[in-house]
Amino acid sequence: MRETPQSEFLELITLNDTLVSFSRLFANTVRYHHWHQCLEILYVEEGFGVAIVDNRQYTMRPGRLFFFPPFTLHKVMVDEQAEASYRRTIIHLDHHAVLKSLRDFPQTRQRLQQLSRRGGPAWVVDMAHCHSHLDHLFSCYQPPLNAERIASLLISLFAMLPQEIDGERGSSHGIASQVMFWLDEHYREKFRLDTLAQALGKSRSYVSRKFHAETGEKIHDYLNTLRLRKACEYLLHSEESVRDIAARVGFSDVTWFISAFRKGIGETPLQYRKNHASD
Repeated sequence: MRETPQSEFLELITLNDTLVSFSRLFANTVRYHHWHQCLEILYVEEGFGVAIVDNRQYTMRPGRLFFFPPFTLHKVMVDEQAEASYRRTIIHLDHHAVLKSLRDFPQTRQRLQQLSRRGGPAWVVDMAHCHSHLDHLFSCYQPPLNAERIASLLISLFAMLPQEIDGERGSSHGIASQVMFWLDEHYREKFRLDTLAQALGKSRSYVSRKFHAETGEKIHDYLNTLRLRKACEYLLHSEESVRDIAARVGFSDVTWFISAFRKGIGETPLQYRKNHASD
């Protein structure tokens, strides 16, 4: 069976005329690194697995609440034996619009701003001790939701959270985290597995095999995702040409870059810059 390139699955969610996407259901997991242009809130109700974010691994278990800021690469992998019972509440939120509704609630507004910082660190917190309260809270809010209802949901949710946003630090052990940190530093360069393996003091076959075992992905797929995410940032926050951005993020040929970008993002680089500059 032909493997579908991972870059076809980038989830750049556009909420269009709505402020929030809200679902509570049993679901398959997203077995590839991806990111969103909005804040994602993920609450695990049933099931176990691993969430990979910020080059770290976090244990997924019932009662864990994850906040993934805009443009933060992350991946969720549920244990195969638990897939049939994996249930989660997931919220994608246009935080810019909701902030306007929180003018009279400065603490909630400030926390939302912290959690929604573009490309900022993820936050993970255990909430199993108040699962019944969270379950009731989420059951009270069904789409469609207007800004006032979303603000009310966030005020109630944030009131249950710890005062300080420090969260739990995930594990940075293992080859996958080392590879991700190295790629963050070297994604602009032409990639050679031999160079990466030498830097880590391992054989190329070991690095490739262990990365796939720990993440379910090939190194090249993750690198491609990383480069496209960086390209999106440059398109939105600079006036550099597409050719210059392609070279900056590690693509040696601009035609190849445009093709990869269109396949991964669903738009050409210039279309993406035009359509999302206001985000």
